[in-house]
Amino acid sequence: MRSRSSWGVILFIGAALSVTGFCILDDAYWAARREHQLLFVGAPLNSLAAWLLVVAVPIGAAGLLLLLPVLIGRIRRRAVRRLAGWTTVGGVAAAATCFGVVAVFALLEATGIGDTVRLEAVDGRSVLVTQDGFDGDVVDIYTENGSFYYKWARSAPELSGWPRVKDRECRLDAGEAVLRLVCGEKTVEIDVEEPAR
Repeated sequence: MRSRSSWGVILFIGAALSVTGFCILDDAYWAARREHQLLFVGAPLNSLAAWLLVVAVPIGAAGLLLLLPVLIGRIRRRAVRRLAGWTTVGGVAAAATCFGVVAVFALLEATGIGDTVRLEAVDGRSVLVTQDGFDGDVVDIYTENGSFYYKWARSAPELSGWPRVKDRECRLDAGEAVLRLVCGEKTVEIDVEEPAR
């Protein structure tokens, strides 16, 4: 019993730390979005944050499943112990639905509902092209604005629809004051400001 409750506490603390990490990363992502910036660390930061939530849900559930029987088993009166046990079973059944919904949406966010494509020019400058994951009609372009930040530069409705940007042969050509994003036959010009370092 002792190791079971110890593992339950460890798993529950792990889930709490994972949720805390999710909150910190998600707040940083949305703070950047309010400034029309995208926080990108190999993937959009909200996708990385959502993976922490995806991990937290089963770890927290496993921790509770290890802890609850131990705690309920400590109740001395048999009738009260059974009442607590059945109430817990009902609560777990109701909570499983909520945890399932949270897990599904966290998994969708983690895997990226939309697409984010990073393209780099020969001179080292790069852009991010984002496209929504539903019908692909919203395409935005972000230019570098620091180490991990990309600032919104413009919308690109000419790149919307199918095939998706990630499935096209796209390249980024560098000019002095503009970058040219060429995707197949379509060309988009992007005005570039000096990034804040």
